[in-house]
Amino acid sequence: MPARLALALLIFSIFTCYPAYAAHHGDAARGAVLAKQCEGCHGGSGNSRIDGFPNLANQKYFYLVKQLREMRTSAQSRTGVVDKPEHDYSELLRQRRSNEIMDAFVFNLSDKDIEDLAAYYSRQPCHTESAGPLLTAPQFEVRCQVCHGERGIASNRNVPNIAGQDAAYLEKQLLNLKGANGSDGGQKRRASIMEAQVRHLSEQDIRDISLYYARLPCR
Repeated sequence: MPARLALALLIFSIFTCYPAYAAHHGDAARGAVLAKQCEGCHGGSGNSRIDGFPNLANQKYFYLVKQLREMRTSAQSRTGVVDKPEHDYSELLRQRRSNEIMDAFVFNLSDKDIEDLAAYYSRQPCHTESAGPLLTAPQFEVRCQVCHGERGIASNRNVPNIAGQDAAYLEKQLLNLKGANGSDGGQKRRASIMEAQVRHLSEQDIRDISLYYARLPCR
C-alpha cells in the first residue's frame, strides 16, 4: 500500500473512530444560552420550522461536534486565519464540511462552545411533525440501514439520526454529496462513504428517500 494512502487511512480511522473530543460531553446549560443565536434558523430547542434547515434536537453529540468543528475550520480558512499544513490530506479524505451561511455563527466558537452546544442539542426532545403518512421504504433504502439504522436512528455515535429530519434539508445534502445541484450556495459536503452511495441515485430517488426518512418518527 502506498505510504500516502496508508497515512490517509490512519488519519481517517483516528478521526472517525477515536475523536479527540471523545472525553468531553459539554455543559448543556451553557449550550442553551449559546443556542439563542441559532433559534432563527434551527428553532427553539433545535426543532426547526423552516423548510431546508436541519432539526438539531436529539441529534448525536459527537456528530454535532464534528460538523461544527469542520464548519469552523472552513470559515476560518476562507479568511486566512487558518493556514493549511504542508501536508494537507483533507482533499484526499474528503471529510471537511463547508457552509458559508454558518460562517458568522461558527467563526469564533471555541472547542468548549462547540461541545456545550452539542451537549444542549443532543439532549433536547425532537418534536418534528410529519407532513403526511408513513411511506413504504424505497428498495435502495437498505443501503442506508447499515449506518443510519433500520428506521433512521443510528447506533453509531458518529453517524447522524435522519428519521424525522426536514425533507428539503435531506434532499439538499444528498444533492450536494452527489454534486448534481450545480451552484451549491456556499455549501459543500465531503464524505466518501456517502458519495459512493448517492452516486447512482437519480434526483427522483433522492426526493423519495428524503421524504421517506422525513416522515419516520424522530425517536
